[in-house]
Amino acid sequence: MNKLLRAFVQIATLKLGPEDLPASGFLLGLVTAAYLLTGAASVAFYTSSAGEAALQLAVDLCLTFGFFTLLLVLYRKAHRLLQTLTALLGTGVLLSLIALPLTAWLQALDMSAAEGAPIPAVGIYLIVLWSIAVTGHILHRALEIPFVGGLVIGVAYFVLNLATFAKLFPAEA
Repeated sequence: MNKLLRAFVQIATLKLGPEDLPASGFLLGLVTAAYLLTGAASVAFYTSSAGEAALQLAVDLCLTFGFFTLLLVLYRKAHRLLQTLTALLGTGVLLSLIALPLTAWLQALDMSAAEGAPIPAVGIYLIVLWSIAVTGHILHRALEIPFVGGLVIGVAYFVLNLATFAKLFPAEA
């Protein structure tokens, strides 16, 4: 487990790639469960409805699996799907764990960055940028494209995710 955690940290710091993880459905299942748990903790800050939280997590997971599966199939790299999804979700868990205290801090202040909570808000924005960079790095390695190409796709996915959530859950977006 310690070796796996170190691998996710190394991927999140752009030192290793998804190819350094085992291609394991079991591991993807474990990482998906951890992703859903950290996602539930994050969503709990914004909605008190368990049903809506579950729906948001389902949409997020479907969007993640659907987008990246389609992408790898289009690039003829479907054989890398397990490792790519494991890397994306595993690093997502790490970044969520880093963001959770900042989110709690921001919620405790009950104000936005413009109203006097710049430290947690800036921290969250930096984590979002880090997340996009990590996604770009993972795609760069999985698709064998330049890092900038992976970054562009990472930004496109972020915008798609944001637009989807703004449309489906307007109060939370």
